[in-house]
Amino acid sequence: MPVTEGSRSSTSDADEIVYNLIRRAIFSGLLRPGLKLQEPRIARVLNVSRERVRKALQRLTHEKWLDSVPNRGTFIPVPTVEELHAIYDARKILELGVTRQVAERRRVLAVHRLAEHVASERDAAERDDRALAFRLSAEFHFLLVELTGNPYLVDMHRGLMQRSSLHFSLFAPASLHECTSHNCAGPHEHEGIMQAILDGNGARAEKLMTHHLNELETLLALRRQKFDFLEIDEAFARLAHQDEEREAQMLASSTLT
Repeated sequence: MPVTEGSRSSTSDADEIVYNLIRRAIFSGLLRPGLKLQEPRIARVLNVSRERVRKALQRLTHEKWLDSVPNRGTFIPVPTVEELHAIYDARKILELGVTRQVAERRRVLAVHRLAEHVASERDAAERDDRALAFRLSAEFHFLLVELTGNPYLVDMHRGLMQRSSLHFSLFAPASLHECTSHNCAGPHEHEGIMQAILDGNGARAEKLMTHHLNELETLLALRRQKFDFLEIDEAFARLAHQDEEREAQMLASSTLT
């Protein structure tokens, strides 16, 4: 998955591309907890400078996607079950009230954005794009809080969700098909929450969100790792292959239409 620096329109564009590639690798769940992210290796795989990789790692560390240990380096975090429960306790306090409020104020809020987002999640799940679907899953919750228009709630929630999303990327089932069955919590439950909000049924929306968060907490606390972790270069190669397959599918689809 090389990035040709000279072909980008600006330094900031190239920085953003490298940042997003590394962030996507984290979200893919392919990198084992505790793995050290070595700047020279990532720079070589992506065909960029070490400085560009360093800036991306520093940004990801600041956003709490990565852990930095002085004099040792930057690592994929090793999140604990205790941290998971603390995060979900806080998320329930915040998100349950938000869910009811958004449903009750649906006529003055842009709740149609939830329906559009759920459609994107469904498409990613159908293509079994784990990294994209899990990123969209987190963004559903971001969007829900953002709809309140309350910047203080948004800031508090973003801090919680960054570590929460890391737990999800590492310990949710490897296959999205496992995450869409009736006995497994996952992004598929967003559709019911969204519909209750569109219907203005705050009590039902809150009840569904309570169930969703409780089931996610239980699922992730099991710490079931159903896939083999990869090294940095192998992970980027896997993601590049997925991109090629997606492009081929899109080309085939456009040809048929």
